[in-house]
Amino acid sequence: MKFLPLLAGLWLALASGCGNPGQLTVTASPTGQLQPWEEDPNYWTWDGKTPELLLGGSSSEALFLEDNFRGEIAVLQKTGGNYLRCTLRTLDDGEMTPFVWTDSTAFFNLLEYREEYWDQLSDMISYAENLGVAVEIVVWDFPNATKANWNMNAWTRPGSEINYDGNPLSKDFLPGENPFFQTVPGAMLYLNDYRFIRPFQEAFVDQLLARTAHFNNVIYNYVVPSNLHIPWMVYWGKYTEAKAEEMGKRVNINVGIAEPQRMDIATFNQTVLSGQPVVAHPAPPNGNGINGLALASIRGIRVVERFFTFKDLSPAPDLFGGVETQASGATDGEGNYLIYMPRAGSVEIYPDVEQHASVRVTVVGYLGTQRSEVLERPYGDSFRLFTEEERGGWMILKGAE
Repeated sequence: MKFLPLLAGLWLALASGCGNPGQLTVTASPTGQLQPWEEDPNYWTWDGKTPELLLGGSSSEALFLEDNFRGEIAVLQKTGGNYLRCTLRTLDDGEMTPFVWTDSTAFFNLLEYREEYWDQLSDMISYAENLGVAVEIVVWDFPNATKANWNMNAWTRPGSEINYDGNPLSKDFLPGENPFFQTVPGAMLYLNDYRFIRPFQEAFVDQLLARTAHFNNVIYNYVVPSNLHIPWMVYWGKYTEAKAEEMGKRVNINVGIAEPQRMDIATFNQTVLSGQPVVAHPAPPNGNGINGLALASIRGIRVVERFFTFKDLSPAPDLFGGVETQASGATDGEGNYLIYMPRAGSVEIYPDVEQHASVRVTVVGYLGTQRSEVLERPYGDSFRLFTEEERGGWMILKGAE
């Protein structure tokens, strides 16, 4: 075993700010139609051939309703981000809703749409498209369609066209059994009386497609929070595809089951390292949004991509000698390794680098800065890496050319 103190100096020098993160090169905006990559449909591609790692974040779950969405998207793209997710919020909480308020009835007309809401959505998507940023639209706002928000949601507030006295749409439901998401045939709790509700929901999706299906950078998200909602997911995925086809359009649909989750910087980086092709920082309070730490994490990953393609990496469980550690590691199978340290600490690694006459160790700090040094033989069968930098960073081990 041979300890390498020079690695500590390398790591700490980087953490103190060597290099200029502002020199990160931003690629030109892609042209073409965003589409699933045919070799692995979990990845997205602009040209049908080159898979893209989509990284992003936003300060708001409905960024298009914010006045500064252009500036935020521009900063995201300049930092290396190429993806944002937004939700079609329908809460009447001081922000716009997608519907027109009718004074005479004192409720929202669910078949008349507020142009300003949809204009801003279209403007945001268009601006993002020009910068090569993919936009995933979460069509149905599960997190805000709760008992707590029942009286604030334009869909379900008392007196609305689908929630009046005596109708079956009631907030007296168990978790996962919200009747608003049970209105499609095949749903576990479907009632025949729900037939009058679904046309309003279908008209909402029709409006969305009319305003967005012509863009080349859109993904329609129908991911549901549990398997209880699979019929809902399937219905709207098929409905959207069929309606788009009637319009002569091909659309991207994202379906699946995923619980909303909180994501800090370490989780974001570890998720990318695990091979996920689309990763975004959620808006506060569930994540860092697009604050400095979030942007730095995206910048750092783009620097790492100069050395590795993440989709070509696989977990390296033997790298740490079977010892549980805070670090995460992956390999390209050719004796090269990528290690992520989420915080200050040390880790001993046992890389298989015998075929290399020398090893280049490159450190990428949380600001995207990098510094490297070549280790010449002889070296031992294990290296100890350590850092005092609280925000951690990436360590790259590759055979020196």
